[in-house]
Amino acid sequence: MNSAKRLILSNSFWLLLEKLVLMGGSLLLSVFIARYLGPEVFGRYNYLLSFCALFVPVFALGLTNILLREFAAQPQRIGDILKTSLSARLLSGVVVCSLSIGCFFAVFSESWKVQLLSLLLLVNISNAFEVFERWFQHRSMNKQLVIWRVCNFTLFALVKLWVVFTYQQLFALVLVVACELLMKNLGYGLLYRHYSRFEPQGRVDKALFLSLFSQSKYLIFSAVASIVYLKIDVLMLEAMTSDKEVGIYSVAAKLSEIWYVLPSVILTAMFPKMLEIAQNNPSRYQALLQRGFDYLFIGALLLSVAIYFMARWLILLLFGSEYSDSVVVLQLHVFASMFIYMRLLLSQWLVAERLAQISLLSQLCGATSNVLLNVWLIPLYGALGAAVATVVSYAIAGYFCLFLSARTRPIAFMMTKSIGFVFRLKAICNKTL
Repeated sequence: MNSAKRLILSNSFWLLLEKLVLMGGSLLLSVFIARYLGPEVFGRYNYLLSFCALFVPVFALGLTNILLREFAAQPQRIGDILKTSLSARLLSGVVVCSLSIGCFFAVFSESWKVQLLSLLLLVNISNAFEVFERWFQHRSMNKQLVIWRVCNFTLFALVKLWVVFTYQQLFALVLVVACELLMKNLGYGLLYRHYSRFEPQGRVDKALFLSLFSQSKYLIFSAVASIVYLKIDVLMLEAMTSDKEVGIYSVAAKLSEIWYVLPSVILTAMFPKMLEIAQNNPSRYQALLQRGFDYLFIGALLLSVAIYFMARWLILLLFGSEYSDSVVVLQLHVFASMFIYMRLLLSQWLVAERLAQISLLSQLCGATSNVLLNVWLIPLYGALGAAVATVVSYAIAGYFCLFLSARTRPIAFMMTKSIGFVFRLKAICNKTL
């Protein structure tokens, strides 16, 4: 086995180990919180998290998504890239947070929304330290990140359990969530300072920032649009129905979306090497892309069918009869994974090919369709209508809109071949073997 494969396997192992721990732990936490708080308060909790998620891409300025590519292109300027990106993200976080909190006081009449949303936005400024996470990924040092994140998650998971059991209050739980996020992000900075002490630390470079921002500006709007069609269902459910309906939907979405982390682990580990292959061996790169779409779609389809038949048993066992309405929502929502899995690889490809405008277009298509479908379906079907809107909008953003551009049509045809995998099953099996 050559060194590149060993490196990919090592990084994949650590990332997979982390995701398994975090995935299992997050599910158990959700079960505990949902059972103790009930559908209404659990719905409020998920509403707060979904609302704050809308602001995260704006804080990030789209820079995080291009750092790996820039590290590979300008290895001699890694220090400058990190320092400039960090400073820009901290500044954007402060500005956006200040403006947003002012709007909260003007828009929301409920004091709990203003207080808790403001708290979560303030700690999200620390997400700027995620730039150091990309440095570790570039150095293929995922082990250090995994150990830190698992330790941080475990500590605060125990605190959350104690807080929910002792107080059963939303404010106390959100306070712990804020502390967890702040601790994790500050840890990135401390780890980077320790492991990079023999490397140049760099400086803030205005010209470099303008260059990076010119590449990432479309990614900002793309990421915002992505979050809109990923999270808008929860926000619209809260506005058009009730907190209880949000809780019913959130339980189903949690059991459906928890599986999204599995393919992202492999893709995160492989992406730096795929960039090298794209430069040195284009034909092999195309073959890897097709194989990736094949495996992602088949895996998502098998998962969706399994969850469909196990949905009632899973909901009643984990969350209880109080959430029985979540069963049919889960049975439908889980089929969105077929497009989400392939979208994960598509997103990597769009960044590598510098197609930020097309990424934005696809996300806007998904966001627009999701909002319009939610406006139509939520009043009629509640949480089930939101699930229908989610599946359709994911399909539009991750597949159908790719046929609109000549640049992405070849990828759309690759996905079509993967969707029709039954006609190519022998070839796929031979490649696997």
